[in-house]
Amino acid sequence: MHGHPLSFEDRIWTWMQDHLLRELVSGRGEAKPGFRESMSRLKLDPCWTLPTVALIEPPEPDETVPDRREYTERMREAAGRHLPEGAALFASEEGRLGLIFSWPAKEALQAVHAALGEWIGRAVPIGVGQPGSRLADLHRSHRQAARALSNKFYAGTGKILYDGELGRFAPPGEEAAAMERELGEAVRSGASDEALAEAVERFYAALLRDGPVEIPAVHEWTVRLLAGTEKLVLAAAEKLGDYRRLEILSVTKLETLQALKRYVADFLVRLREVGELNAKDSHRSIIKKTIHYMEQECQNASLNSVARKVYMTPTYLSLLFKTNTGKTFIEHLTDIRIDKAKDMLKKTHLKNYEVAERVGYQDSRYFSQIFKKRVGLSPSEYRESIGS
Repeated sequence: MHGHPLSFEDRIWTWMQDHLLRELVSGRGEAKPGFRESMSRLKLDPCWTLPTVALIEPPEPDETVPDRREYTERMREAAGRHLPEGAALFASEEGRLGLIFSWPAKEALQAVHAALGEWIGRAVPIGVGQPGSRLADLHRSHRQAARALSNKFYAGTGKILYDGELGRFAPPGEEAAAMERELGEAVRSGASDEALAEAVERFYAALLRDGPVEIPAVHEWTVRLLAGTEKLVLAAAEKLGDYRRLEILSVTKLETLQALKRYVADFLVRLREVGELNAKDSHRSIIKKTIHYMEQECQNASLNSVARKVYMTPTYLSLLFKTNTGKTFIEHLTDIRIDKAKDMLKKTHLKNYEVAERVGYQDSRYFSQIFKKRVGLSPSEYRESIGS
């Protein structure tokens, strides 16, 4: 960072310019008598072609710049060297840098953006409103620029964001409520970090199924999800360890959707650890559910499909299954299929290939081989032995 402190006279001059331009973008200025003369005295040329407002959102100053006002002034200096002709910078009331410029010169924003990124050490977001036909339209462009800055929640930080790029906001997806329950079950069942992260992705995919949702609504759904899951887990917990309870402000301060997803996944991992601290039988519960799904859906069951249902990665579920049952997942699934096949051969008149298909084998010859290896008889021999 570089630059020299402004003199007292320069500070007064800058303050007067800022005040005048803030009046202009608020919609209060131009109607005042002598407003244009005041602009001329302050060397501000109001002859913009399709006047437009951009807002630059500075990051928090670091420890080398304890004075925020000085920081903003130095930032203004860094941006000022790359302004399009006739453009005017001002400090907005929200602590941002405002820029009024002619819409045909909008490509120059790229140079301003690059210069600020180099000066600060990382890219900053710039929100750009829509151009107006006259100065009286600047208050609308100013509001639009502020709205465009909020698009960083979806687009990511450090970009030039134009109002209207996201289109209209959609209502939250109806499937999100079901995904709330799924996430709660994932936490209670001791799902792995990876499985929880995947479940979080599915929750937000459901919430945003029809497109971006108003950001306060995203925060509301997130808080509801976390508060509900926390209540469920802590109600059954006797030990909390070093668990930190949900702070709603932590959710609303997150600037992007990706940051929000990471926060939610980390929070759910901490909740799961509370559950593991209190639930001695969590692994047995997972194995019980796994076997239930295998029995109910043996025709189409696979390690991947069942792992998704119990919120585990296939690798972790496979290890857990072997550790707790002494069998591999495939060995146990084969046992279930052969037992069901024996029951069908005993109680129905289905042909062998039909029995094979109903228990999950598309190749009837392979089914016969597996069956004979496990039972000691072919399917036909087994049916005959039952009949006799």
